Amino acid sequence: MRLVIQQVDKAILDIKEENIHREIWKWIIIYLWISTEDLDNYEDKVSRIVKKIPILKCLTWEDWNINTTLEDIHWEVLLISNFTLYGRSLKGTKLDFVHSAPYKEAEKIYNYFIDKAVEHWWRLKTWEFWADMIVNSTNIWPLNYVLDY
Repeated sequence: MRLVIQQVDKAILDIKEENIHREIWKWIIIYLWISTEDLDNYEDKVSRIVKKIPILKCLTWEDWNINTTLEDIHWEVLLISNFTLYGRSLKGTKLDFVHSAPYKEAEKIYNYFIDKAVEHWWRLKTWEFWADMIVNSTNIWPLNYVLDY
């Protein structure tokens, strides 16, 4: 699994065909995608990740202290699946996504991730898997973390 965590001042997500609108302020966006390597035994991996992220020590825009955890700042999370996180361009200019999990399997694991995250995280906002959406965000500095599990 690959996660890109962005600390944002503000983020707005709209899914127009379903009239869904979500906003977060001064918290984080997590872009998540599942690889083909995650298809077996994903339950253990997801459980480890959702327990680790709240206590992940990272820089924050509030105190610039590397010992601050996301849990310490009473964070809110906007979780978005992102197929393109496993795109590669080893030859030429065309991206391939051979390491991205197939749609059906990825959707099942993404939904499992949400179920586990709700058990461990505060204020989790998500969007529907594979929806046509618009994400507007104002990043801070930018503070981005790429995590591979």
